[in-house]
Amino acid sequence: MLRLLLHRARSASLLASLAAAACTGTIGDVPGQPAEETEAIIMPAQPLHKLNRLEYNNTVRDLLGTKLRPADTFPPDGESIGFDNIAGVLQLTPTLLDAYYSAARLTIDDALDQKPAFDFSFGPDEITVGGGYPVGELWALLGNPFSVTIDVPQGGATTITLLVGASQIGPAPAPELAFAIDGAPISQFVVPGSAAALAEQTFAVELTPGPHTLTFSPTNFINDAVANTSNNVLVASLDVRSDALVDGPGKKLVYVCDPEASTDKVGCYHQMLETFGRRAFRRPLTEDERAGLLQLWDGLRKDGETDEQALRLGMRSVMTSPAFLYRSRTTNDQNSEEYLDDYVLASRLSYFLWSSMPDDRVLAAAEAGDLATPEGLEAAARWMLADERSRGLLDGFAEQWLSIRSLATASPSPDAFPTFNDDLRASMAEESRLFFQEFLRTNRPLSTFLAPDFAYIDKNLAALYDVDLIFGDELERMPVAFLKRGGMLSLSAWLTVSSDAEHSSPIKRGRWLSDRLLCEPVPPPPAGLAIDPLPQGEELTTREKLELHRSDPTCASCHRLLDVLGMGLEQFDGIGRVRDEEDLDTLGELPDGQTFEGADALAAAVDPAVFAACATQKLFVYSLGRPLQDEDQPSINTVSSAIVRDGASLTDVLVAIVLSPSFRKPGPIDGDGS
Repeated sequence: MLRLLLHRARSASLLASLAAAACTGTIGDVPGQPAEETEAIIMPAQPLHKLNRLEYNNTVRDLLGTKLRPADTFPPDGESIGFDNIAGVLQLTPTLLDAYYSAARLTIDDALDQKPAFDFSFGPDEITVGGGYPVGELWALLGNPFSVTIDVPQGGATTITLLVGASQIGPAPAPELAFAIDGAPISQFVVPGSAAALAEQTFAVELTPGPHTLTFSPTNFINDAVANTSNNVLVASLDVRSDALVDGPGKKLVYVCDPEASTDKVGCYHQMLETFGRRAFRRPLTEDERAGLLQLWDGLRKDGETDEQALRLGMRSVMTSPAFLYRSRTTNDQNSEEYLDDYVLASRLSYFLWSSMPDDRVLAAAEAGDLATPEGLEAAARWMLADERSRGLLDGFAEQWLSIRSLATASPSPDAFPTFNDDLRASMAEESRLFFQEFLRTNRPLSTFLAPDFAYIDKNLAALYDVDLIFGDELERMPVAFLKRGGMLSLSAWLTVSSDAEHSSPIKRGRWLSDRLLCEPVPPPPAGLAIDPLPQGEELTTREKLELHRSDPTCASCHRLLDVLGMGLEQFDGIGRVRDEEDLDTLGELPDGQTFEGADALAAAVDPAVFAACATQKLFVYSLGRPLQDEDQPSINTVSSAIVRDGASLTDVLVAIVLSPSFRKPGPIDGDGS
């Protein structure tokens, strides 16, 4: 009952706090004062900024050490201007509020509960063997052995559980399996159960640290069609679990003191809760917040909860607070011409570069005032970019800018593109990720993004690109000369996303290029406009079909730009493969009148200053989480000119954005998100 009351109380408190924040422009458990009116507004209004799904997953990972990704089940984030971290469209709904409570409970329990030292699970997909066949969600061995290999991190007593069933027809005996580890016999047994009633076969063994191969071999398989008799083994799953328990991944992060060894047990739990609150809120707690948390723990203990359960419930209250779910702003930031509060800047920095919370080192820099100086801020940005967590920039920015995420739902027609499958889809996505990562991890000039001297390829892409070399499953870095294609414009992920199911689409590719390459986005068609498909008569060429489409005055204003731009990449089919057709029309035209044919020619024709400005604008939008305004233009001009003039690397560009007034200065808080 107490937990239910706590849940309801926190729900009411959260909704009330958000309502107050929308009116006053503050975030916290205690409503703030209305912002004072001023005419000295330097930067554009900034709505309350809720964590999106990627940021939530990464934040609970770094806060609790959990590998769970609870936000994957949250409702989709709103998107605007090409990104899903735009504050004005990230809304809180009752459904999402319930999801936050469930996620807090699940992640805290996962972080603190003891777990087996290792636990390997294999389903039918992992234990398929040649010669066998699927039976529903089971795998029939048909007399063939199956093996799995595991790498044991910690030796000791281990329980191995095989979930199986037997299939018998006629007088054949019940099937038997021989179980061996690294070739050494462990057991031979009659397979229990059936397809309709699976049974567990359990083995207790001792495993040493290191790799081990587990093999199950049928010993008396019979398949006699003449006598109409057979036996078979149907495998559902195999689990290899350590009997030893270890602390959950978040124990060291949360238990900053040992309550059992402390002379002040209550004080230790208070310290743990206060430290957790500081890390979760990404700033020191206010006195009211601190007192409220400690009183909550004390009250829960008086009502009969154990010390640890009271701690967990207190942590849940922190993780369902607006100060956790939203990026913090302070009253000092409102309508200020000064730089952001150090802790607010620390969060803006970490959610830009990591898509996650600031760690102790970043918070320490904020506390010391280091982020208030250009030198300290640059130093922090550079080591953060060198940290593995900067992958968050790839997962958040690059996956949207280069349409990697959209590839997951692309559906090329199997009839038109029979070679397209999930393996090729995965290779396409990884090609784009590695391409962006190359610029993120090196000092390569960003100006070479359209025409670099390298590319990534594996066996799937080699077949797609008609490269007559042997490659394996992993993508390899190769000189462009071997592939005869490279750079952003020939990445197969976006070429596939911007195609129709049956064929390439000059219109969609023109729209993509206009937005991602030139930053001249074309607005969507007017609401209610009936859009007829392109005529499909075989006597018409693609260009003639587009010209006929543009004869409609309603369509002409936009499509006269999109169509001719996209036509220039008709060298690629609907999945990014180069066409080998004769007399293929690939003449494209840029808005400035320059013509080109193909990706290489387009890369050479685009004004470097135009691409530099566009890439800079995209990074600024993502870093700020809001639309750009006139006040941002000086910062954008300074950064983009460095790309062309100085050959700035992606790291240099990111650091320059962090040091810009647009990034460092606040705007008045716009609580209604408009």
